[in-house]
Amino acid sequence: MKVAVLGAGVVGCATAYMLARNGHQVTVVDRRDRPGLETSFANGGLMTPSDASPWNSPGTVRQLGKMLFDHNPTLKINPSVIPSIVGWGLRFLANSTYERHKANMISNIRIARLSLEALRSIRQTAHLNYDQTTRGTMRVFPRGGRMTEFVQMCREMKQWGVQFEVLDQNQILEKEPCLGAVIDRYVGAVFFPDDESGDAHKFTNEIARLATELGVQLLLNTNILKIVNGSSSRISHLSTSRGDVSADVYVLSLGSYSPILARPLGISLPIIPVKGYSVTVALNGWKGGPTRPVMDDGYHAMMVPMGDRLRMGGRAEFAGYDTRVDEEEGWRVLDDIMKILPVLRSHIDANAVLNWSGLRAMTPGGPPLVGPTSYANLLLNTGHGPLGWTMACGSAKLISDLITHRQV
Repeated sequence: MKVAVLGAGVVGCATAYMLARNGHQVTVVDRRDRPGLETSFANGGLMTPSDASPWNSPGTVRQLGKMLFDHNPTLKINPSVIPSIVGWGLRFLANSTYERHKANMISNIRIARLSLEALRSIRQTAHLNYDQTTRGTMRVFPRGGRMTEFVQMCREMKQWGVQFEVLDQNQILEKEPCLGAVIDRYVGAVFFPDDESGDAHKFTNEIARLATELGVQLLLNTNILKIVNGSSSRISHLSTSRGDVSADVYVLSLGSYSPILARPLGISLPIIPVKGYSVTVALNGWKGGPTRPVMDDGYHAMMVPMGDRLRMGGRAEFAGYDTRVDEEEGWRVLDDIMKILPVLRSHIDANAVLNWSGLRAMTPGGPPLVGPTSYANLLLNTGHGPLGWTMACGSAKLISDLITHRQV
């Protein structure tokens, strides 16, 4: 079957690979000249079923209220975009009840765990180098924080397969001695042994390489102008800057831009872009940093080792489709990490950092949109929010299995 995948990010390329492995003839269409150059380029790098809890946990209204009056919030809301996100925001808040939040969290966990299983299966048959670590992740909690509440949530997640260990200060230092200078800040930590991490951009190019070896065509430098419907129930072709592209089935994996192309078809996707920030620094051979991803629950900041680099992130902004890099936000990310790892200051060139921002495609409930639409041959694989890298291989497998076994 001929399948056209719209988007060459980590989700689109993983989807193309899974489809080709199942024997389909696949074309990937993307406006950039290489895979993974947008939201997949410098994201946090985490593959974390442990982080499956959607942002709209019970009590969200109170937390958002505090953020609006915080002079240095980790989640900003640009006033200019408020009118355009009111409807989405009401649905976001409606999903913050205990029952809905739990159901959405379980859905995320299932896709995330499937994704890790699929990735590990790929690694068994193909050599992949994407600066991966398989040493788990650790979330540390400051005194007076929400550790008790978080551990209770972990107990709920455990019945869905998320393993965890509660650590005291000594156990934190056993795993990450680099936190010794600030250990008195923390009351404890939670360690997730099954989590992984890696450079999503490198992985996207690796999985795209494997896909092309299976015959996938990458149609890059190609703008998708319109998804053309031949009838009320089927897509006819894609209108692109390089001519029409026809297929039997189409998979929409354009992240935050998916609603723009779906809207003329009468499909309203509940997705809005949320800008995420990251900073990456070269470690220049220094080995004194973390050996696994560490998240500080107080600063809402993370540091993720990637080979001889350290990636840091934790800030987000509702800013519409504004993709400009705000270097001040990058410096705030770096400043937060310096408070967690003060020794880092003497081992990096702060003037040679990579500041980056990308748009996360957020749904109001949290889980991505994976599955059929009102058009028989158009499927969705989009809206993964901050878990795109975590869920990429899992949602790709779901779509591939759906196309293969249903023969849409």
